[in-house]
Amino acid sequence: MHLFAKTNRNKYILIDEIQKYPPATATIKHLYDNFRTDNLKFVLTGSSEIKIRQGLGDTLTGRVYQVKLYPLSLTEIKVQSGHLDNVQEDQLQLRKYLIYGSLPASQNLPLADYPSFLREYVNNLLSKDVLEIGKIRKSTQIFLLAKLLAGQAGQFVNFNELAVNTQLNRETVMRFVDIFEQLGLVYRAYPISTNERESITKAAKIYFTDLGVRNALINNFDDFNIRPDRGQILENAVFMGIKRQLDYKRDPYQLGFFRSSSGSEIDIVKKTNNVQELFEIKSSPKKAKKTKNVIYITSENTIDYLK
Repeated sequence: MHLFAKTNRNKYILIDEIQKYPPATATIKHLYDNFRTDNLKFVLTGSSEIKIRQGLGDTLTGRVYQVKLYPLSLTEIKVQSGHLDNVQEDQLQLRKYLIYGSLPASQNLPLADYPSFLREYVNNLLSKDVLEIGKIRKSTQIFLLAKLLAGQAGQFVNFNELAVNTQLNRETVMRFVDIFEQLGLVYRAYPISTNERESITKAAKIYFTDLGVRNALINNFDDFNIRPDRGQILENAVFMGIKRQLDYKRDPYQLGFFRSSSGSEIDIVKKTNNVQELFEIKSSPKKAKKTKNVIYITSENTIDYLK
Protein backbone atom coordinates (compact mmCIF):
# COMPACT_ATOMS: atom_id res chain seq x y z
CA MET A 1 0.00 0.00 0.00
CA HIS A 2 2.79 2.39 0.98
CA LEU A 3 4.66 1.77 -2.29
CA PHE A 4 1.46 2.21 -4.33
CA ALA A 5 0.69 5.51 -2.62
CA LYS A 6 4.21 6.87 -3.14
CA THR A 7 4.35 5.73 -6.77
CA ASN A 8 1.02 7.40 -7.58
CA ARG A 9 1.48 10.54 -5.53
CA ASN A 10 -0.54 13.53 -6.80
CA LYS A 11 -2.12 11.36 -9.50
CA TYR A 12 -5.71 10.63 -10.51
CA ILE A 13 -6.50 6.91 -10.48
CA LEU A 14 -9.45 5.90 -12.68
CA ILE A 15 -11.36 2.71 -11.91
CA ASP A 16 -14.18 1.91 -14.34
CA GLU A 17 -17.20 -0.32 -13.56
CA ILE A 18 -16.44 -0.13 -9.85
CA GLN A 19 -19.74 -1.89 -9.06
CA LYS A 20 -18.31 -5.15 -10.42
CA TYR A 21 -15.71 -5.35 -7.64
CA PRO A 22 -17.14 -4.06 -4.35
CA PRO A 23 -14.11 -5.16 -2.25
CA ALA A 24 -12.03 -2.48 -4.01
CA THR A 25 -13.79 0.23 -2.01
CA ALA A 26 -12.24 -0.97 1.25
CA THR A 27 -8.78 -0.65 -0.32
CA ILE A 28 -9.59 2.82 -1.64
CA LYS A 29 -10.82 3.88 1.82
CA HIS A 30 -7.60 2.63 3.40
CA LEU A 31 -5.44 4.52 0.90
CA TYR A 32 -7.51 7.69 1.26
CA ASP A 33 -7.47 7.64 5.06
CA ASN A 34 -3.85 6.62 5.61
CA PHE A 35 -1.96 8.31 2.78
CA ARG A 36 -3.61 11.73 2.52
CA THR A 37 -0.27 13.51 2.31
CA ASP A 38 0.32 11.71 -1.00
CA ASN A 39 -2.78 13.45 -2.40
CA LEU A 40 -4.21 10.39 -4.13
CA LYS A 41 -7.43 11.05 -6.03
CA PHE A 42 -9.72 8.30 -7.28
CA VAL A 43 -12.25 8.61 -10.09
CA LEU A 44 -14.74 5.76 -9.73
CA THR A 45 -17.16 5.22 -12.60
CA GLY A 46 -19.86 2.67 -13.27
CA SER A 47 -22.87 1.92 -15.42
CA SER A 48 -25.30 1.02 -12.62
CA GLU A 49 -26.09 3.58 -9.94
CA ILE A 50 -27.95 1.01 -7.83
CA LYS A 51 -25.08 -1.46 -7.86
CA ILE A 52 -22.55 1.29 -7.14
CA ARG A 53 -24.54 2.39 -4.09
CA GLN A 54 -24.93 -1.21 -2.96
CA GLY A 55 -21.20 -1.86 -3.42
CA LEU A 56 -20.03 1.31 -1.73
CA GLY A 57 -22.34 0.97 1.23
CA ASP A 58 -21.04 3.13 4.07
CA THR A 59 -17.40 2.50 3.18
CA LEU A 60 -16.77 5.81 1.42
CA THR A 61 -19.38 7.95 3.18
CA GLY A 62 -18.08 11.51 3.50
CA ARG A 63 -15.22 10.81 1.13
CA VAL A 64 -16.92 10.98 -2.25
CA TYR A 65 -18.20 13.68 -4.58
CA GLN A 66 -20.89 12.22 -6.83
CA VAL A 67 -21.62 13.28 -10.40
CA LYS A 68 -24.42 11.73 -12.43
CA LEU A 69 -23.37 11.32 -16.06
CA TYR A 70 -25.83 11.47 -18.95
CA PRO A 71 -25.60 10.31 -22.56
CA LEU A 72 -23.57 12.74 -24.66
CA SER A 73 -24.81 16.22 -25.51
CA LEU A 74 -24.63 17.45 -29.10
CA THR A 75 -21.66 19.64 -28.15
CA GLU A 76 -19.78 16.61 -26.79
CA ILE A 77 -20.58 14.67 -29.96
CA LYS A 78 -19.35 17.57 -32.10
CA VAL A 79 -16.07 17.77 -30.18
CA GLN A 80 -15.52 14.06 -30.71
CA SER A 81 -16.36 14.23 -34.43
CA GLY A 82 -14.31 17.38 -35.01
CA HIS A 83 -17.21 19.22 -36.71
CA LEU A 84 -17.45 22.24 -34.41
CA ASP A 85 -18.79 24.95 -36.72
CA ASN A 86 -20.77 23.18 -39.39
CA VAL A 87 -24.50 24.00 -39.56
CA GLN A 88 -25.26 21.19 -41.99
CA GLU A 89 -23.44 18.68 -39.80
CA ASP A 90 -25.35 19.99 -36.77
CA GLN A 91 -28.67 19.15 -38.40
CA LEU A 92 -27.48 15.68 -39.37
CA GLN A 93 -26.31 15.05 -35.81
CA LEU A 94 -29.64 16.32 -34.46
CA ARG A 95 -31.63 13.87 -36.60
CA LYS A 96 -29.28 11.06 -35.54
CA TYR A 97 -29.59 12.11 -31.88
CA LEU A 98 -33.40 12.06 -31.98
CA ILE A 99 -33.56 8.56 -33.47
CA TYR A 100 -30.48 6.73 -32.20
CA GLY A 101 -29.72 8.66 -29.01
CA SER A 102 -26.22 9.46 -27.83
CA LEU A 103 -24.82 6.60 -25.76
CA PRO A 104 -21.01 6.97 -25.78
CA ALA A 105 -20.45 3.33 -26.76
CA SER A 106 -22.42 3.81 -29.97
CA GLN A 107 -20.65 6.87 -31.32
CA ASN A 108 -17.94 5.11 -33.33
CA LEU A 109 -20.27 2.55 -34.89
CA PRO A 110 -21.42 2.66 -38.52
CA LEU A 111 -24.95 4.03 -38.71
CA ALA A 112 -26.25 0.68 -39.99
CA ASP A 113 -25.12 -1.00 -36.75
CA TYR A 114 -26.99 1.34 -34.40
CA PRO A 115 -30.31 -0.58 -34.28
CA SER A 116 -28.68 -3.93 -33.42
CA PHE A 117 -26.42 -2.29 -30.83
CA LEU A 118 -29.35 -0.57 -29.14
CA ARG A 119 -31.54 -3.69 -29.14
CA GLU A 120 -28.73 -5.70 -27.55
CA TYR A 121 -28.10 -2.93 -25.01
CA VAL A 122 -31.78 -2.86 -24.01
CA ASN A 123 -31.97 -6.65 -23.85
CA ASN A 124 -28.92 -6.84 -21.57
CA LEU A 125 -30.19 -4.04 -19.34
CA LEU A 126 -33.63 -5.57 -18.85
CA SER A 127 -32.77 -9.27 -18.83
CA LYS A 128 -29.75 -8.96 -16.54
CA ASP A 129 -29.53 -5.77 -14.47
CA VAL A 130 -33.24 -5.10 -13.93
CA LEU A 131 -34.24 -8.69 -13.20
CA GLU A 132 -31.22 -9.24 -10.97
CA ILE A 133 -31.89 -6.13 -8.91
CA GLY A 134 -35.66 -6.70 -8.86
CA LYS A 135 -35.23 -10.37 -7.92
CA ILE A 136 -37.99 -11.44 -10.28
CA ARG A 137 -38.19 -13.88 -13.19
CA LYS A 138 -41.13 -12.33 -15.02
CA SER A 139 -38.94 -11.09 -17.88
CA THR A 140 -41.75 -10.95 -20.45
CA GLN A 141 -43.83 -8.68 -18.23
CA ILE A 142 -40.88 -6.41 -17.39
CA PHE A 143 -40.02 -6.06 -21.09
CA LEU A 144 -43.68 -5.21 -21.76
CA LEU A 145 -43.66 -2.62 -18.96
CA ALA A 146 -40.57 -0.94 -20.43
CA LYS A 147 -42.13 -1.02 -23.91
CA LEU A 148 -45.39 0.52 -22.69
CA LEU A 149 -43.48 3.29 -20.91
CA ALA A 150 -41.50 3.94 -24.10
CA GLY A 151 -44.74 4.35 -26.02
CA GLN A 152 -45.89 6.93 -23.45
CA ALA A 153 -42.65 8.96 -23.32
CA GLY A 154 -43.46 12.60 -22.61
CA GLN A 155 -47.06 11.76 -21.80
CA PHE A 156 -49.07 11.31 -18.60
CA VAL A 157 -48.67 7.81 -17.21
CA ASN A 158 -51.48 5.83 -15.61
CA PHE A 159 -49.83 3.26 -13.35
CA ASN A 160 -53.09 1.38 -12.73
CA GLU A 161 -53.47 0.93 -16.48
CA LEU A 162 -49.88 -0.30 -16.73
CA ALA A 163 -50.61 -2.84 -14.01
CA VAL A 164 -53.61 -4.18 -15.93
CA ASN A 165 -51.75 -4.36 -19.25
CA THR A 166 -48.69 -6.10 -17.79
CA GLN A 167 -50.66 -8.35 -15.41
CA LEU A 168 -48.50 -7.11 -12.54
CA ASN A 169 -49.91 -5.51 -9.42
CA ARG A 170 -49.58 -1.75 -9.04
CA GLU A 171 -46.93 -2.03 -6.33
CA THR A 172 -44.74 -4.19 -8.57
CA VAL A 173 -45.14 -1.74 -11.45
CA MET A 174 -44.11 1.15 -9.21
CA ARG A 175 -41.15 -0.81 -7.86
CA PHE A 176 -39.82 -1.55 -11.33
CA VAL A 177 -40.32 2.00 -12.49
CA ASP A 178 -38.19 2.95 -9.46
CA ILE A 179 -35.55 0.48 -10.60
CA PHE A 180 -35.68 1.81 -14.17
CA GLU A 181 -35.14 5.29 -12.80
CA GLN A 182 -32.25 4.33 -10.55
CA LEU A 183 -30.59 2.53 -13.46
CA GLY A 184 -30.78 5.73 -15.47
CA LEU A 185 -33.26 4.34 -18.00
CA VAL A 186 -36.09 6.78 -17.29
CA TYR A 187 -36.89 9.90 -15.29
CA ARG A 188 -40.23 10.73 -13.70
CA ALA A 189 -41.40 14.32 -13.90
CA TYR A 190 -43.99 15.75 -11.52
CA PRO A 191 -46.30 18.78 -11.66
CA ILE A 192 -45.09 22.21 -10.59
CA SER A 193 -47.46 24.99 -9.60
CA THR A 194 -47.45 28.22 -11.58
CA ASN A 195 -48.86 31.62 -10.67
CA GLU A 196 -52.09 30.84 -12.50
CA ARG A 197 -53.59 28.09 -10.35
CA GLU A 198 -52.61 24.94 -8.51
CA SER A 199 -51.72 21.98 -10.67
CA ILE A 200 -52.93 18.42 -10.27
CA THR A 201 -50.61 16.68 -7.83
CA LYS A 202 -51.12 12.99 -8.75
CA ALA A 203 -50.05 13.08 -12.41
CA ALA A 204 -46.60 12.04 -13.59
CA LYS A 205 -44.76 11.96 -16.89
CA ILE A 206 -42.03 9.57 -18.00
CA TYR A 207 -38.98 10.64 -20.00
CA PHE A 208 -36.25 8.37 -21.32
CA THR A 209 -32.66 9.33 -20.62
CA ASP A 210 -31.67 8.19 -24.12
CA LEU A 211 -33.97 8.30 -27.14
CA GLY A 212 -32.12 5.47 -28.90
CA VAL A 213 -33.04 3.18 -26.01
CA ARG A 214 -36.63 4.41 -26.13
CA ASN A 215 -36.88 3.82 -29.89
CA ALA A 216 -35.31 0.36 -29.55
CA LEU A 217 -38.03 -0.58 -27.06
CA ILE A 218 -40.80 0.35 -29.50
CA ASN A 219 -38.71 -1.05 -32.39
CA ASN A 220 -39.00 2.09 -34.50
CA PHE A 221 -35.94 3.73 -36.04
CA ASP A 222 -37.83 5.48 -38.85
CA ASP A 223 -36.64 8.89 -40.01
CA PHE A 224 -37.83 11.72 -37.79
CA ASN A 225 -39.78 13.50 -40.52
CA ILE A 226 -42.14 10.57 -41.18
CA ARG A 227 -42.80 9.60 -37.57
CA PRO A 228 -46.18 10.09 -35.88
CA ASP A 229 -44.45 10.55 -32.48
CA ARG A 230 -42.37 13.60 -33.43
CA GLY A 231 -43.88 15.69 -30.63
CA GLN A 232 -43.08 13.04 -28.02
CA ILE A 233 -39.50 12.72 -29.26
CA LEU A 234 -38.91 16.48 -29.24
CA GLU A 235 -40.38 16.93 -25.76
CA ASN A 236 -38.33 14.02 -24.40
CA ALA A 237 -35.15 15.38 -25.98
CA VAL A 238 -35.69 18.95 -24.73
CA PHE A 239 -36.70 17.94 -21.21
CA MET A 240 -33.67 15.70 -20.74
CA GLY A 241 -31.41 18.26 -22.41
CA ILE A 242 -32.51 20.93 -19.91
CA LYS A 243 -32.19 18.48 -17.02
CA ARG A 244 -28.66 17.48 -18.07
CA GLN A 245 -27.57 21.13 -18.17
CA LEU A 246 -29.11 21.84 -14.75
CA ASP A 247 -27.61 18.75 -13.11
CA TYR A 248 -24.13 19.51 -14.44
CA LYS A 249 -24.36 23.07 -13.07
CA ARG A 250 -25.37 21.59 -9.68
CA ASP A 251 -27.56 24.57 -8.78
CA PRO A 252 -30.93 24.02 -7.04
CA TYR A 253 -33.84 23.75 -9.47
CA GLN A 254 -37.32 22.44 -10.08
CA LEU A 255 -38.20 20.84 -13.40
CA GLY A 256 -41.58 19.39 -14.26
CA PHE A 257 -44.80 20.37 -15.96
CA PHE A 258 -48.07 22.17 -15.27
CA ARG A 259 -51.56 20.77 -15.59
CA SER A 260 -54.64 22.31 -14.03
CA SER A 261 -57.88 20.60 -13.06
CA SER A 262 -59.53 22.28 -16.04
CA GLY A 263 -57.06 20.68 -18.47
CA SER A 264 -54.74 23.64 -19.07
CA GLU A 265 -51.18 22.38 -19.65
CA ILE A 266 -47.61 23.58 -20.00
CA ASP A 267 -45.25 20.91 -21.29
CA ILE A 268 -42.18 21.91 -19.27
CA VAL A 269 -41.84 24.21 -16.25
CA LYS A 270 -38.36 25.18 -15.07
CA LYS A 271 -37.67 27.09 -11.84
CA THR A 272 -34.19 28.27 -10.86
CA ASN A 273 -33.27 31.03 -8.40
CA ASN A 274 -36.91 32.20 -8.22
CA VAL A 275 -36.98 32.56 -12.01
CA GLN A 276 -39.69 30.60 -13.81
CA GLU A 277 -39.58 29.56 -17.48
CA LEU A 278 -42.42 27.91 -19.35
CA PHE A 279 -41.84 25.77 -22.47
CA GLU A 280 -44.25 24.39 -25.03
CA ILE A 281 -43.01 21.76 -27.49
CA LYS A 282 -44.54 21.65 -30.97
CA SER A 283 -43.73 19.17 -33.73
CA SER A 284 -44.25 21.87 -36.36
CA PRO A 285 -43.48 25.61 -36.30
CA LYS A 286 -46.97 26.19 -37.70
CA LYS A 287 -48.50 24.82 -34.48
CA ALA A 288 -46.62 27.25 -32.25
CA LYS A 289 -49.25 29.83 -31.26
CA LYS A 290 -47.56 32.68 -29.49
CA THR A 291 -48.58 33.08 -25.85
CA LYS A 292 -47.10 35.60 -23.44
CA ASN A 293 -44.32 34.26 -21.19
CA VAL A 294 -44.18 30.90 -22.99
CA ILE A 295 -41.11 29.76 -24.94
CA TYR A 296 -42.03 27.67 -27.96
CA ILE A 297 -39.66 24.93 -29.08
CA THR A 298 -39.96 23.21 -32.46
CA SER A 299 -37.64 21.12 -34.61
CA GLU A 300 -36.11 24.41 -35.78
CA ASN A 301 -34.70 25.43 -32.38
CA THR A 302 -34.58 22.10 -30.48
CA ILE A 303 -30.83 21.95 -31.02
CA ASP A 304 -30.35 24.96 -28.70
CA TYR A 305 -31.47 22.83 -25.74
CA LEU A 306 -29.34 19.77 -26.50
CA LYS A 307 -25.92 21.44 -26.30
